[in-house]
Amino acid sequence: MDAVVRIGGKQYRMHEGTVLNVATIDAEPGSQIELNDVLLVSDNGTVTVGAPNVEGAIVVADVVEHGKGKKVVNFKYKAKVRYRRKRGHRQPFTTLSVREIRIGGVSSSTTAAPRRRTRPAADEPAAEASETLVAEVTEAPTAEAPAATPRRRTRAAPKTDAPATDTPATESDAPAPRPRRRRTTSSENEPQD
Repeated sequence: MDAVVRIGGKQYRMHEGTVLNVATIDAEPGSQIELNDVLLVSDNGTVTVGAPNVEGAIVVADVVEHGKGKKVVNFKYKAKVRYRRKRGHRQPFTTLSVREIRIGGVSSSTTAAPRRRTRPAADEPAAEASETLVAEVTEAPTAEAPAATPRRRTRAAPKTDAPATDTPATESDAPAPRPRRRRTTSSENEPQD
């Protein structure tokens, strides 16, 4: 049996055995509390939606502990005026452990426990068919193929109109590099006295 309960302005989905952190509740750790603000109850496929609450639905939970969440830093900053304000905050919470969900006096412990959804089991004939296909593939004769060697990346030769020769090109055949352009300073551009 699942239920949606409103605690501290937030809604939580829970079932028997759920442990969750909620907004701080005024109760001692180890005590038992009843949550009456139940918005929805799902029991073995039948869904009961409240308007706004489900009548007669109660969630019984144990208070495990009180604590504080992770620190959140609030940092205000304004550029160029030396304005910086740093403030930290840790949100308090209460940890609850759901014991049971009751609707109209019927406890969730008397109904079936919630089950996780699982994929349907594969049929036996389908499994046998896949085994025969695997056997056929492994028994098929294979030609001895040479071991694959990694390909090396090489640069493509520059395209030229001249026919390819076996003799290496000399430095004199290569075009000369362009001379670097010299930067001039403002003192060189001024006329000298």
